[in-house]
Amino acid sequence: MKHFSVPELCRSSVAVKYRIDNKPNAIEKRHLVELIDNLLEPLREMWVDHCRKNNLGTGAIKVTSGYRNQRVNRLVGGVAMSSHLFGYAADIKPMNGKQTEFEWWISNVFAKSSVLFDQIIIEKSRVARWIHVSIKNRNGEQRMQCFTAVK
Repeated sequence: MKHFSVPELCRSSVAVKYRIDNKPNAIEKRHLVELIDNLLEPLREMWVDHCRKNNLGTGAIKVTSGYRNQRVNRLVGGVAMSSHLFGYAADIKPMNGKQTEFEWWISNVFAKSSVLFDQIIIEKSRVARWIHVSIKNRNGEQRMQCFTAVK
């Protein structure tokens, strides 16, 4: 875990606002370590290379949402069986502000790499854009799905 940490993936402004303990159990914590080691770290390394080659600035990635317990997930409007509940998912954004380039790169380059994942969802609402990445679904499957969702 070079660039990401379990506490970082458990931080939640909603949990703070409503005074909710959003700490994962031992199994969820193991899933978060798996997410970091097998998806987030390789993704960041590849994005850093892309940014260097194309003069895009920093390749750092910000996790905007990671692990969520049931209550936090409900408050943020997450789906009932979200991978976030199991420690298998994170919502991310590029720190260099190159969101459009990041969306193109993740769906056209990273999704076609040898890194295994469950879903990459480019999510857009009227006020925000982010990318949901998950290593597995609640059944431990890796479906290799990549698509856009407009909310």
